[in-house]
Amino acid sequence: MPFFSVILPTYNRASFLARSIGSVIKQELSDWELIVIDDGSTDSTKDVVTSFKEARIKYVYQKNSERSAARNKGIVHASGTWICFLDSDDEFLPNHLKQLAAFIENNAAIACMVATGLAIHREHEIKHKAFLQLKKNVIVEIGNNFLVPTQVCVHRSMLENEQFDERFRLWEDTHLWFRVAARYPVFQMEEYTVIQHVHDEGTVVQGMKKIRFMEVLQYVDAIKDLRDQHKALFEEKLPQNYFNHYIDAKFRMYLYQARQNQQLGVATQIWTKAWKHRSSRYLIMELPKILLNCLNIGLHAR
Repeated sequence: MPFFSVILPTYNRASFLARSIGSVIKQELSDWELIVIDDGSTDSTKDVVTSFKEARIKYVYQKNSERSAARNKGIVHASGTWICFLDSDDEFLPNHLKQLAAFIENNAAIACMVATGLAIHREHEIKHKAFLQLKKNVIVEIGNNFLVPTQVCVHRSMLENEQFDERFRLWEDTHLWFRVAARYPVFQMEEYTVIQHVHDEGTVVQGMKKIRFMEVLQYVDAIKDLRDQHKALFEEKLPQNYFNHYIDAKFRMYLYQARQNQQLGVATQIWTKAWKHRSSRYLIMELPKILLNCLNIGLHAR
């Protein structure tokens, strides 16, 4: 039984995969297994994985079922005590697992979630994401900071009852982190040991370049699901109306981006949905901006 199981879901990312897998093989700590879940790729993903002659790598193929199902399948195949996640276009620094193991031994030798520091690499720029402030409300901190799977490690026992909700392909990771943080302790390892690569083919970048109304609805539905179906889990753990305010913020984010993209129809749909959720003076002020942006007035530099 390895100390760490690293779960790497991938779909048609053969061009990035060698870097991600290589970053696990280069770990200074050797007590790991890597489970690559191929979510129905049609490119050379399998060839890339099998080119690594490494007994600690498991390759599992499944029919395309999206990220949540792929990660859950990885959990089923995992045998490690602690579960780490790695997106197929991200990477671990060589000391990642060694630092995690030491941190767990010294601070968190119980069922818990550990967040590591995240360096965000885009083109020729690297930014360091802020650490969770654990003296504040940790669930709110997770909602504000958007932990990416690559920076999260959890004890395997926690995933027996809480896994990724396979109905959602957006915000599915935060949906799980919220449920986990409501039940278990959360620790922050203040070391930057993982890199998130932001590029034009990435899900977030593609999603912002062209806002799709159905994706907006799915994002909001995931938040509503926590609010409505997991209400008891968050009682007295979150500020009043937290999820409604959170939904307002997401509508604003998508509305702004749709305006800047000059997507008149989508911006109007988002505005209408946001108004039905909760009317506000802010939305009244946004309405003329939709038309002005479509006329190339008031656009901000990209």
